[in-house]
Amino acid sequence: RKTAVNFHYEFTVRHLANVFQGLLMSSVENFDDPVKLSRLWLHESERVYADRLVSVQDLANYNKSAQAVANKFFKIGDLADYYKKENPKPLIFSHFAGGLGDRVYNEVASFESLSKILEEALSEYNETNALMDLVLFEDALKHICRISRILSNPGGHALLVGVGGSGKQSLSKL
Repeated sequence: RKTAVNFHYEFTVRHLANVFQGLLMSSVENFDDPVKLSRLWLHESERVYADRLVSVQDLANYNKSAQAVANKFFKIGDLADYYKKENPKPLIFSHFAGGLGDRVYNEVASFESLSKILEEALSEYNETNALMDLVLFEDALKHICRISRILSNPGGHALLVGVGGSGKQSLSKL
């Protein structure tokens, strides 16, 4: 709900269109399974709606609602594994899930594979630019995927908010 503190909690048809724009980044060859397409819908909804939420309680309410809607309309057997507190499965889709040369929007298999791909991208970046010494922990991996998704959309733009020195510029460069 939009309040004076959460003035950016205004969701319009444009936001729903952004979910569908994300769904349209997929290809028939990679999304022939309805369960995988359902997970993509969850991912895109999370990127459009949940990424704008600022409080832990609001995010918990969103996750509860998303799981309820997914259980009602989709048959995702391992849905709880994506929302559990300890070691959740990654609900992440990106254009580099299959490797840096593979520009297909697909599901990230694991944080380990994503970490390997992004470590490779970091070493490639460091070969041609000033050395960027980054520690790619799980949240950093998620943020890189979010930034990449935003910038790959036509007219994509983002306002990265955080304290100075938290890596906003470095993650964007990578």
